[in-house]
This record gives sequence, structure tokens and C-alpha cells, in this order.
Amino acid sequence: MRAQAREARKSHPDPTSAAEAVAQAIIALEWLDGVGKVAATMVHDGELDPAPLVSACWLRGITVCMPVLCDPAPMQFAYSDNHTPLVPNRYGIDEPNVDSTMYIAAKELDMIFAPVVLFDEAGYRAGRGMGYYDRALSFLLDDPRPTKPLVIGLAYECQLVEKVASHSKDIIMDALVTEVKVRIFNKSLSLKTSLRPNEPSART
Repeated sequence: MRAQAREARKSHPDPTSAAEAVAQAIIALEWLDGVGKVAATMVHDGELDPAPLVSACWLRGITVCMPVLCDPAPMQFAYSDNHTPLVPNRYGIDEPNVDSTMYIAAKELDMIFAPVVLFDEAGYRAGRGMGYYDRALSFLLDDPRPTKPLVIGLAYECQLVEKVASHSKDIIMDALVTEVKVRIFNKSLSLKTSLRPNEPSART
């Protein structure tokens, strides 16, 4: 299914408009209000481009971070702007080329815009197949679930499948936004107008 989804997203007729629509939906929902730090990745292999969303964050003074692979340790994140030097990682995806002392852990972020290959209506996602996000976000499996970071998947509607194969260590997204629909899996998101760190998570 991953191969088919990759081909489908590469064939999207208007990826630029789709990326803008996703960014505008998130802005309209006011999910960026009160946010200090977010993470997003560089677009790769036909993914929905988070660039319009990243620009919106910068305009609001929100710090943007990018993932950095740290095998065998969990994936970390590093601050990034238009002047940050980038280098391709082993998978050909650009990441910040900065000293490791500048890395931060996922739990220090308010929101993560996660790339998606497949997703379903239960809130599960399949990524590139290496498990980096699930390992980095494993603390979100704690009970009660920490209130941050919120995990927002970004995808095209054509990437929806009936069921994503999942196991007990997979993270359910808080929401998934496509060019035509917003799916909310964390009920508190549908009620909030700004990020309230102490608000308990009310998941479906």
C-alpha cells in the first residue's frame, strides 16, 4: 500500500494549492495561537509540502525545528530558519547541519507536523517505514497522555486507506489535515482556540 500511496500523491494535480489549503485550514482553526515551538520536515518523495505552514509559523514568531536522525538514539530536532545550513541524511532528506548541542527532544515541542504515507479514520499513520516518529514520540503512550506535543498529520486525501496496520507502540495522531478535510482525533482540539498546556487530553 505504501508504494501505491507514494505514487498517488506524486500524481496530485495541484500540490501547491493543496499545501496552501492545508496551511489555511490550520490557521483558521487557530491551532497556531499560543504555540512556541513546532517541528516540520522538508518535503520529500511527493509528500504534502509543509512550506506554507512553516512560513505562517515564522510570520507569527513561532520557532520552527526540523528532525535530525541520531541513530541509534531517538530522532531529535534542531532549530531551523532560512539561513540554517542543511545536509541530506542517509535517506536523501535535508536536515539541519548544526552541532548536536543545539538538538532538542520531541517533548520540548508544542506541535509536530508529521509527514504521512498512509492514514486511516482511527488516527493511525504510516510513514516512511523506519519508525523514527514512533520512537521519538514513545512518551506519548504514557497514561495519561502528555498534552504536548500535539501531532498533526499532513497528507493528501488520496492517502486515506481503510485501515493502517498498527501495533501497541504506534502513536495516534491528534489530527490529520488534507486539502479537503480536517480529521480530529483529540476532542480537545475541536474545542480549543489556543494551546493550553495544562488542558487534559480528551481523546476519541
